[in-house]
Amino acid sequence: MLLEDFFAYDSFRPGQRELALRVYQTCKDRRYLVAEAMSGLGKTAAVLCGTLLAAREENLRVLYACRTKREVTRVVEELSQLQTRRTLKAGYLFAKYDYCLLMRRSSRPVPPESFKWYCNFNVSNNLCSYFLNLSLLGEELTDAVKDTSSHIPIHSKLLERGERLHVCPYELGRLATIQADITVIPYQYLFEEGARSVLTRESSTSASRTILVIDEAHNLRDFLRNSTTFTITPELLGLAIAETKTFGLDRLTGSLQRLAGLVGKTLSETRAWYLQKNFFIEELREGHDETWLANLVFELTACTSAAWYSVAAGKKLPLHVLKVGNFLGNLLASRDSETVILAKSEDSILLVNVDPAKRFTSATKDFHSIVLLSATISPCNLFIKSIGIEESRAVVYRVEENLPITVRTVLDTGVTTRYRLRNQEMYRKIARKIITIATSVRGSIGVFVPSYSLLQSLIPELKAMAPHIETMVERRGLSNQEASQLIDEFKSRGRSVLVGVQGGRFSEGEDFKGDLMDASVIVGLSLPPPSPALYAEYSYLKRSGPNDSYVTISLLPALRKAFQAAGRHLRNPGKRGMVFLLDSRFASRAVLELTPSWLTQDMVTGDYSDEEIEKMTKEFLR
Repeated sequence: MLLEDFFAYDSFRPGQRELALRVYQTCKDRRYLVAEAMSGLGKTAAVLCGTLLAAREENLRVLYACRTKREVTRVVEELSQLQTRRTLKAGYLFAKYDYCLLMRRSSRPVPPESFKWYCNFNVSNNLCSYFLNLSLLGEELTDAVKDTSSHIPIHSKLLERGERLHVCPYELGRLATIQADITVIPYQYLFEEGARSVLTRESSTSASRTILVIDEAHNLRDFLRNSTTFTITPELLGLAIAETKTFGLDRLTGSLQRLAGLVGKTLSETRAWYLQKNFFIEELREGHDETWLANLVFELTACTSAAWYSVAAGKKLPLHVLKVGNFLGNLLASRDSETVILAKSEDSILLVNVDPAKRFTSATKDFHSIVLLSATISPCNLFIKSIGIEESRAVVYRVEENLPITVRTVLDTGVTTRYRLRNQEMYRKIARKIITIATSVRGSIGVFVPSYSLLQSLIPELKAMAPHIETMVERRGLSNQEASQLIDEFKSRGRSVLVGVQGGRFSEGEDFKGDLMDASVIVGLSLPPPSPALYAEYSYLKRSGPNDSYVTISLLPALRKAFQAAGRHLRNPGKRGMVFLLDSRFASRAVLELTPSWLTQDMVTGDYSDEEIEKMTKEFLR
């Protein structure tokens, strides 16, 4: 068989076939491939081509992990296109929450954090007819699963199929993954404890017979750190105590009040940011035997006595009690771990994993071969070290073939988002530059800022100075439906401004093809603020050997977010677009050395006036 047999299109773009061939060879050699290719090359189609050919020849399966639901959907779209050209069984999974028909029928909202508890209760007590029907359908279910893997449906169609058959769409999708040649999943199925068993349950295929692809791999260290950081606050404990009283969980009320007292005392009386886990646990357990805390964790996470009240009677579901139980469960499980520490900030106590690379190694060590893919993964040697890849097994490949696009980069040193220089005048100055850019282009622009807090400070200035400009804003906590509606509205407008957060929903995984966006404006660097968790990770990396912990933990992740956002509109061959970098720090030697060539090959730098920005923009885009 040939690479072309697993390619979804009639011909390869420049650079695609070479990437597919390198992926294929690395999989055959059972190694790690760290691959970097500019956004818009068509990396997904090329990687699918190489992995599927290697898997077919070696009798392997492919597991394709993505960071977000939107990124999973894009891979599914490629697979659907490929299925029109050849026979291929494919499956995918979103979070279980996205499938629940029982919840959709209910008028009561189910918080995502409560969903696992809600689902387990309904299934274990035979209250979910969609799950019960799985064992009753027989041949009809077999045919539905076969059709689901042979003609991979979009999510809405899978929900419709589940409703028509009156079976759980999640289980229908999961059963399809068992017989699939390739399965696409969000990261959490790969890295969360116990979640990967979903993929292997009832399946004879082990990790050693599976090729793993990790897309947008530049996010890995941040994802692994954030998903293993747990926080407890006096406010959370107060809400949890109120829930125990609502549910009549009198025994738990006393235990949580005891924990609230310990947390309050620790925050007010302890000066050091580093806390001794064992000392904290012993203080909490005082007067009780070794099993007491484990039993408390079980009661908090099970909430058994609250279940019938909250589910069967249609009352409020437990939420904050479950969060406290999750924190204590992870504290207890990490009691002897040197890489999971307990720390305090001004108003919270945190459980922090200072070596997320170990979690990557634990989750991926048994796979046949691994492909790690991104447009912003350089410098690759630092990336390899940061997630703990064995250097002798790693192959680095950069696609040298850049898209035939024309990019002008304007680096404006007249503003900055440094914490100590953030003030109203600086926000006004940034807003004026954004407005000048927006009124100088022919179409729309995307503006990407470091954080939601800065976004909230900037938006009032933009609207006050230019109320006539349509501004669409990414809010914290947007649902998938709200985000899709906002993007659809932006794409339907002729001229508007989309304001999002670097590393957020719209700056990665969302493409603005064609003439939808003339310029991207990158405001500042999303460097993490000082915190106990950050100090702990710095300290751990310094102890583990010679390295530049600041570059690894802070600078590189911030730059990768900025560069990902910068290329959102540069997705098509022949595209002509501008990138504005609004922060003097982009001009530092350390940053310029890490800036990709497609941004620096036509770059101008200076503290530009509004008139100069307008002139440069109109001249380039005319």
